[in-house]
Amino acid sequence: MIVERNKNLIALRFDDGEDVIPRLYEALGDTTSAILISAVGMLRDFEIGWLGPDGYEKKRFHEAREILSLSGTVNRQDDGKAFIHVHASLAGRDYSVIGGHLFGGTVNFTCELVLMIPEGLVFERKVSVEGEPLKFFPKKK
Repeated sequence: MIVERNKNLIALRFDDGEDVIPRLYEALGDTTSAILISAVGMLRDFEIGWLGPDGYEKKRFHEAREILSLSGTVNRQDDGKAFIHVHASLAGRDYSVIGGHLFGGTVNFTCELVLMIPEGLVFERKVSVEGEPLKFFPKKK
């Protein structure tokens, strides 16, 4: 993994075989609010999900797929730790596209990500309605 940072950006390159979500947490360090603004590369052995009435319905895919987009945010949880909320659109060799909430995946060859750190804002992830999934709460610092 290669990580370069400045005041407002984190640029990353993951290499073949790296597990994208744990490595992203590692690269964030103490950053708990960010916006994923760019992603290209490929993933294999990834798991995506769709949020249904009984929680996430997950499916694992093993074949390599091209990243068309990864979008999402990094949010601070009540315990002060980061929570990564990312959705993926991925294309197969037959040009079909699948997508959903990205739970994890292995980099196939390479993956380039750029995150923006929002100046003057904090993104929080917390309960809005008891029993529902955590929601996004942006606020000024």
